[in-house]
Amino acid sequence: MPTYRNISFATAASARDLLGLGANISVRGKQTKELIGRVTQIERPLERYLFVPNRLNDVVAQFAETLWVLAGRDDVAWLERYLPRAPDFSDDKRVWRGAYGPRLRKWAGIDQIDEVRKLLLADRTSRQGVMMLFDPARDFVASVDIPCNNWLSWIIRDDRLHLNTALRSNDLWWGFSGINAFEWSVLHEMLAHWVEADVGEAQFVAASLHLYDNHFERALKAVEAFHGLSPYDYNIDRARFGTSWEEFPARMARWFELEEMIRHNPSCSIGSYGEVGDPLLDSALTLVHFKWAAAIWDYERIARELAALPAVDYAAALFEFFGRQFPELLREAAQPPIAEFFAAVEAQFASIDDDAFKNAIKKLHAVKDLAYGAAWKRRGELVSVLPNIARKVDRLATLSTTGVEMSGEPALDTAIDLLVYAQKYRLKLAEELAPGTLLPGTAPTPLSDHEANFDALIGQTDFPPTQRTQKSVIDEILSTFENCWTRAEAKASPTEKLELASALVKSSAELVGQIVARDRLAVTRFLYAGIN
Repeated sequence: MPTYRNISFATAASARDLLGLGANISVRGKQTKELIGRVTQIERPLERYLFVPNRLNDVVAQFAETLWVLAGRDDVAWLERYLPRAPDFSDDKRVWRGAYGPRLRKWAGIDQIDEVRKLLLADRTSRQGVMMLFDPARDFVASVDIPCNNWLSWIIRDDRLHLNTALRSNDLWWGFSGINAFEWSVLHEMLAHWVEADVGEAQFVAASLHLYDNHFERALKAVEAFHGLSPYDYNIDRARFGTSWEEFPARMARWFELEEMIRHNPSCSIGSYGEVGDPLLDSALTLVHFKWAAAIWDYERIARELAALPAVDYAAALFEFFGRQFPELLREAAQPPIAEFFAAVEAQFASIDDDAFKNAIKKLHAVKDLAYGAAWKRRGELVSVLPNIARKVDRLATLSTTGVEMSGEPALDTAIDLLVYAQKYRLKLAEELAPGTLLPGTAPTPLSDHEANFDALIGQTDFPPTQRTQKSVIDEILSTFENCWTRAEAKASPTEKLELASALVKSSAELVGQIVARDRLAVTRFLYAGIN
């Protein structure tokens, strides 16, 4: 039975096993990788936050959906605010007919959580602590919403409360790592508190653990980029649940009241609307506040609010979440344990073989040059040369605005292509200047016709991973390119245009360096996967 320390290790390893060992199965027209009868054990389920590069999970949605479940709700309208695809899993777009909340809290008038709580308090050796989620009377029907998690079983041994979850179907991406391990870890912590036990292990028994083909690429990135580190290794604390069963309904009601206040007016500082009075529930309010406030706060405000948080796991998760857009946040964390964790991750991926990387760029150029020849410059500066550069600049502008890479072209590929075209532009401009202006006078001419000249320029290029934000570098690229275009239209001197093209090369190389420092999988593929 595969056993993992926490959900991060379980996610990366399960993705590896599915991609490498999973059978190719088509289910309802969708291609999947599948493992049958997969049992996954998590030793520390309370280490619930995911720290897997390229997983790109939404920690706010995870906690919001969890509390929605534990409140016994099934309304799509509220959940959709945090999980936009929620209506896709509803037959009528109004409720989730298979929602776990009502089944846990109101199964034919029975609150299963309360019944198991009372059972385990009365008999700590009981094997009857079962919560049902699949209802034979309701679920043998055609529906988009049939419960995937079917059975929760709780047992106390050596004063540790263990959880076993049986699932008919478990999607690794949206199910297991997306919500299931998280939501049941919260219930696990709560129930352990109510029955005065420590939290034990969590087991997931999946009849079908699977991964859909639209997640293959991201899963592969997660596998190859996983660093094997966790902020829990750096003495980070947790926000702990401490509410009695009797106080729980009122505090949950208060949580949803505060959530609504925050959602309607998120501009105030974190915590300004008050607290529920439970560290775990209040941590969920902090996550919610950041979600809604981030849309109106600038980088400085986000950084300031993050710096004010305690050195706890949900704060580290927020740093990781916003660090996808602002990588410098990870280097500036004010909380020592969080800063140490991200520094350790960065140290693992901070360097590359410079010669191998430059040789890969040269190879890329050689292959494309063989295929396209002089097409990049055939119709002149304004019709061919600069429009080729413009396409790459425009893709980077989209990345800066939305944070979404173009389909089929990772950010690293775009940045390298821009660098290649900018260097070739320099060679073309230097042909109009005195020999020796850009390369030694012995360089073969015309400069832009000879691969050796391009290789020489790449050999001189540095790729520094700077402290600037990715957005600021891309903004500089956009501004520099606009100047390149404007001055070309104005028929500026070759010397002036060469200075602008050189500035474009410098910014492009800086962007490449940033991406290299952040995305090791992209570098690995560029170096070793070959050129398609």
